[in-house]
Amino acid sequence: MTARHAPDDRPLVLKFGGSAFADLDGYHRVARYAVRRRAEARRPLVVVVSAMSGTTDRLQRTLDALAADPPARAAAMLLTAGETVSVALLAAALDAAGAPGCPLPAAATGLLAEGPGDRAELVSASPETLSGALADCPIAVVPGGQAVDAAGRTVMLGRNSSDLSAVATAATLGADTCELFSDVPGVCTADPYLVPEARTLTRISYEGVRRMSRHGARVVHEGAVDWAERAGVRLLCRPFPWSGAPEGGTAVGTGPAAAAVVVHKDSDVWSFRSGRERRSVGGRLRAEGLSVTEFDTADAACLAVPAGARGTARYVRTARLLDGLCLVTTLGADGRAEHVVVPRPEAAAEARRRHLLLYPDTSDTSDVLDAPGPAGPAPAKIRSAHSDVLVGPAPAPAQVPVPAPPPTRRSDGPGPSR
Repeated sequence: MTARHAPDDRPLVLKFGGSAFADLDGYHRVARYAVRRRAEARRPLVVVVSAMSGTTDRLQRTLDALAADPPARAAAMLLTAGETVSVALLAAALDAAGAPGCPLPAAATGLLAEGPGDRAELVSASPETLSGALADCPIAVVPGGQAVDAAGRTVMLGRNSSDLSAVATAATLGADTCELFSDVPGVCTADPYLVPEARTLTRISYEGVRRMSRHGARVVHEGAVDWAERAGVRLLCRPFPWSGAPEGGTAVGTGPAAAAVVVHKDSDVWSFRSGRERRSVGGRLRAEGLSVTEFDTADAACLAVPAGARGTARYVRTARLLDGLCLVTTLGADGRAEHVVVPRPEAAAEARRRHLLLYPDTSDTSDVLDAPGPAGPAPAKIRSAHSDVLVGPAPAPAQVPVPAPPPTRRSDGPGPSR
């Protein structure tokens, strides 16, 4: 169901990734920006927030240290805590900016999901509760990547799913655009943290960006693209903060596809005895809500699986882990995909080599690529110093006791030295 608003009264929906909250002042920056956008547009505003950078990874590692295969509900309860913290902190920053925001839990988003609690599938969205909140408070702050199940329990829509909840919110509220802010200039032809020569696209089709996501690129959540296309919501992928860069970013909707290189840096590579066995395991993992990539090497049927994903071990027991190897995928503009496995330390160099084959001429401005040239080198990814707020600082490396030196003997007698 979609809320009905006059064209000039449709809410703005803005999503901010964890990189926007690399430090506590990030909440103030987002709050000031949100206040300005609402004043300019004179419309209600929904701000969807991710956990501060590094928090969910820290929580996941803490959980992994405690249990090899924890219950999905327990995992969901823990892993959604980071977004809940961000909601509260941004609401406080908005209040400090003189524009009170309404912090909302997952139950107030109208998003309903089913399936495992830590990677549930979003099945519907209704606008009533959120529209009611916006009527009372013009800025609503909601947790990214969260929904509720039929029993009213908070569930997680999988890792990196804030895009999905933001787009579903935009669709159900009748917004024509959803803006997704992250630490990259937009949709790029490779990860700019690994390939500084990666180009930023000014526009790309839904199918083009969905194909990148399906093959492991963390551009826009694949489910978010599906929701956007069905509802006719245009996506704007933009950098935040800009630090002098243009605000434009990438428009996702109508447009061409694009060739790209994807490094599956957060996936493990498993080798199977046969293609049939690989397909069977791949199907089961997809049914569990995991995004996997099937591919063949010269001598094996392989599967790239998100590293450390809960429950993977029971499905890959007959497979062999290709430890230390990383999958690199080249996507052609015509839809073809070429896969190669390389030693993990060589993955970035291989990605740069393959990207150069796709884009040998940096002055090329064909209609496949609208951006005027290569993006500048990206800074190193930043993890928030406050990402340990829920679990404490990372433990220091264990101190190995230094054994006492063996007793020495006097040169003039058999007894030990005193």
